Amino acid sequence: MIRLTFLVVLISSQLFGQENEILFTKQVNNNDNIFLINKEGKLKQVTNHNRKDSSPMISQDGRFMVFTSERVGWWKIWLLDIEKNEFKQLTNSNSAEYSPSWSPDGKHIVFVSTRDGNDDIYTMNREGENLKNISNKKNSNTMPSWGLDNLIYYSSKIDGIYQIVRCKPDGSNEEIITNGSDNKLMPQLSNDLTKILYYGDRDGNLEIYTLNIKNKSTLRLTNNPLMDMRPRWSTDNESIVFERGNKGNNHHIYIMSVKDKKVKQLTFKNYNYSSSFVPKGIRVLKD
Repeated sequence: MIRLTFLVVLISSQLFGQENEILFTKQVNNNDNIFLINKEGKLKQVTNHNRKDSSPMISQDGRFMVFTSERVGWWKIWLLDIEKNEFKQLTNSNSAEYSPSWSPDGKHIVFVSTRDGNDDIYTMNREGENLKNISNKKNSNTMPSWGLDNLIYYSSKIDGIYQIVRCKPDGSNEEIITNGSDNKLMPQLSNDLTKILYYGDRDGNLEIYTLNIKNKSTLRLTNNPLMDMRPRWSTDNESIVFERGNKGNNHHIYIMSVKDKKVKQLTFKNYNYSSSFVPKGIRVLKD
């Protein structure tokens, strides 16, 4: 494995009105690794392993990257200490564990595990300790995120349809936010606490939407014959990054301005997925 050296540089927000770099997963010859790309298309490789690494997210302080990996078998949650360039396995069950996301303070991680027989939402601290099943149901619960309101948002399969649910970090005060016959996947609260970003099949194809929390109105952001999936907010909520494709040879990372819906394609080769913004004011560089 090639040793990678990382440097985290704090940059004034005056230099970057929004995030400048995006993490994502690129599959080449059936091997998945994590890459970094900026809005101009400059590409850097972050991991280089012969087992699959995917689904990266960096903590708000830029110190750690959590991701999913098959380095020791089935999908597990791993941590990269960026400054020390040290990798640590956080979960070690006999089941698949995936879809990690940070708490706002960077001290905890929410993720999905099948260790209890079905997809459930778990939390743990950054060291991989104090695991807790906070959904603990017989139905499928998946794609969690941790909002700045300190509530956890996720998709829960209710009567055969994925709806948006939120709860406290200990699993209490569960609230089903949506209803209807369309699936709503990967909910993420905006940092101004006013909207939930998600993707779903309301219009017959996977597209990206926002849900206004106050009046429950829905706004469709994308309209493309290909599938638009797994969106993530930028810190200032002015942009989203997402993947568009057919899950075959045409699957790429795009960035969209939420205000005018202008879309820019960032990747053009291979199969690309699971993107997320590097937080505002932070750049991840490698020698």
